[in-house]
Amino acid sequence: MLQTIPINLFRISNPMLGDVVENRRLTAETRGNLNDVRHLVFRYKDNLPYLPGQSIGILPPGLNAKNGKAHQPRLYSIASATGGDHRDHQTVSLCVVRHFWENPATGEKGIPGVASNYLCDLKPGDRVKITGPTGKHFLLPEEFKNKSLVFVATGTGIAPYRGMLRDMFDAGYAGKVWLVFGVQHGDCTLYDDEFENWARRHSNFTYIKAVSREEKNPIPQEVPTRNDRMYVQVRLFERRRQLKELLSEPDSVVYMCGLKGMEAGIFPILDKIGAETGTQGSFVAKLKAEQRLRVEVY
Repeated sequence: MLQTIPINLFRISNPMLGDVVENRRLTAETRGNLNDVRHLVFRYKDNLPYLPGQSIGILPPGLNAKNGKAHQPRLYSIASATGGDHRDHQTVSLCVVRHFWENPATGEKGIPGVASNYLCDLKPGDRVKITGPTGKHFLLPEEFKNKSLVFVATGTGIAPYRGMLRDMFDAGYAGKVWLVFGVQHGDCTLYDDEFENWARRHSNFTYIKAVSREEKNPIPQEVPTRNDRMYVQVRLFERRRQLKELLSEPDSVVYMCGLKGMEAGIFPILDKIGAETGTQGSFVAKLKAEQRLRVEVY
């Protein structure tokens, strides 16, 4: 593991160049563009140390139509372990969903996002401009080997956990780690084969999925969800007794990464678990104050 946290080694004025060596679709082709998620690997010649939990910036080519200036970098969570997917410290990986947006002023729909569509359309050999790395707060604890960790993700929020788990298992992790992953469709469960394989190999790794469009919420009276869909907060509540045991440990840490709306569903469940541990007041506030709740939402 790196001894120091690398920050902003490359900026807009001096971006690093990376060559695409892999652009692999992670979701079923039948899901079309609206569920098109890519695993991208970039190879570089410069020195770019980074840690899982950090992000890099991508500079899309061309000019911003609104102001005629060059595009600002778009940040994406790193999806590879410290040494990269190739373990040679010369690659960095991203997990990118093809994004479309609506313009409320004009009513136009299905407008392609500049950076995500640029990235998803890249081919091996294409060159990109990279800035960063950035971020300090979403990293693994310095001494993580025996700590209990709970990772919660929705969609491409899974990216940092892929790298974290690789680093943890490579380092001989001996604590207990949970990954609770929410997706819309089973055939859009990103990196599912990798996580299933780790769950088989490591008895201290618990991997739980919540597939919102294919599974029903069995406890809507206790955990209400839209259209009684299965969301990650339902899975957390179903396993609250085990989570209570984990989170009663004073050095355990909860991580959340994904769409911002996940906070509204998960925070009340954490508070309920905290109440069962004897916490007075908000357990979420207590976890934040103790730096045991790390949130990266967008």
